[in-house]
Amino acid sequence: MGRALKGQGVEGAGRMSGPVEDIVRVGGAEIHTATWGDGPPQIVLLHDGLGSISQWRSVPGAVAAKTGATVMAYDRPGHGDSLPTPLGAWPLDWLRREADRLDEILGAIGAEQPLLVGHSDGASIALLYAAHYRNLCAVLSIAAHSWLEHEAASRIQQLRDNSDGVVDALARHHARPREVFDAWSEVWTSSGFTAWDIRPELSAISVPCHIVQGDADEYGTDLQATETAATIGANAQCTLVPEGRHLLHHDQPELVVDLAVEAWTKRSTST
Repeated sequence: MGRALKGQGVEGAGRMSGPVEDIVRVGGAEIHTATWGDGPPQIVLLHDGLGSISQWRSVPGAVAAKTGATVMAYDRPGHGDSLPTPLGAWPLDWLRREADRLDEILGAIGAEQPLLVGHSDGASIALLYAAHYRNLCAVLSIAAHSWLEHEAASRIQQLRDNSDGVVDALARHHARPREVFDAWSEVWTSSGFTAWDIRPELSAISVPCHIVQGDADEYGTDLQATETAATIGANAQCTLVPEGRHLLHHDQPELVVDLAVEAWTKRSTST
């Protein structure tokens, strides 16, 4: 598979062996997975729009070490080493399609009632999954998008205007960095995506959701967090991280680990 993955925890979180890598085949896709621990995954991590397993860095291993739970991260198609490679922009409903694919993945690996930890687009997928499926116990949503704000589209257009450096950096994590960058950035900046809004679906969520966002997030205003939580209703709590930026798991990995541990602990004591 060709890409080194980090199995260690953040400083002070303890140590454990590196992850076991595998390929899960669902719906014509080959999904690269990495699992810390034994047995079916109990905590599943969903990466951001340009993310991959390796970009979670030490977070999955640290969560596994602190919770004792089996933790799995996976690359969506086109990301990391997963297939197929995209040909052009993602479809306008790709996040909903990925929520449906997640249900196939969880079924294939025998994961029952996991905690979903999602970042950015991955958090949007986790919320969509929670709105339409029942095989989960809770969601930790970090920097989710629930509708398209000007701030996100403008920031992504800036990346498109200077894409060579972005693609070069992504090459450390993705087999086809240009293709995944173009697929992601083209849909987010397309005219057809301006009306994208999943808030009407989120009121169906019935499991606990912790909606977290940095108050200095470059890709969205605080409303993304506060309105998302308000739409979900009594099952949601909202936390705005002071001076937190979009990549919280890079800038403040200990915080993200602690949030995941808290979500897991609450889930464990309530079931």
